[in-house]
Amino acid sequence: MGVSLCGRKSQADRKAAFDDNVADALKLVLFAEALLNKRTYKMRVEKRQRLGEALDIPKGKWDELDCIESRDLFAVFPPRSRLDRDVFEDKALRPLLRQALVAACAALETFVGDRVMERWSGALDADDKSSRLLQLPMTVEDWLRIEASYERRGWGLRQVAELEVRRIASPAPAQIGIASSIVGEKGLWKRVDGRRHVAKGKSEAALDNLNNRRNRIAHNGDRVGLGRSAISAKEVTGDLDQLIEIVDAIDSETKP
Repeated sequence: MGVSLCGRKSQADRKAAFDDNVADALKLVLFAEALLNKRTYKMRVEKRQRLGEALDIPKGKWDELDCIESRDLFAVFPPRSRLDRDVFEDKALRPLLRQALVAACAALETFVGDRVMERWSGALDADDKSSRLLQLPMTVEDWLRIEASYERRGWGLRQVAELEVRRIASPAPAQIGIASSIVGEKGLWKRVDGRRHVAKGKSEAALDNLNNRRNRIAHNGDRVGLGRSAISAKEVTGDLDQLIEIVDAIDSETKP
């Protein structure tokens, strides 16, 4: 018998999975901040000598020692290291920040699909089923496979529906609205704005901006014109904080 892609995760598990994935994104931002070199000049001769002795490096190699310093760490490059201070410049660390945004958007997309499927049974049993639910496509091949493979046809129908839900789910607010409407949600973004105590449309606009940036990163390396867009740890941290707040509001508004 087929198995639901969503499995039997509890409501808490689904939100916890989002929290874990966003925590990973925040770690990428932390690493980018911690690794950013604040030191302008090469390591002083006296320090190279002391560290060369302490690290038991041959005296003839002491001149090859170098280091970076940030507010969080002091790191030494030994002779013949594959790394140098250029690796820890602002521009060189920006890929970590870009991937943090991509990872956070993926976490949101998964959460939306999980929440819709968590509500699936109730939506299917409702007397007043949503038009979106009734319009979900199913082919003759799907029906024949359900007939042949499932004793409980409802599980087969759920699997077919889940594939479509996962296709629809996206960080884009319009797609989140469509996915949520499958299980009967109406006026979701108005309620999310209200729960966040922000002006109408603010939550959608924030996610639209984040999703557009994510698409630009994923599809063309965040390029605008001939170069890449600037990005900072402060900017990404603000985006992630806002995303977490929006998902917390969606979670509260859509719990079964």
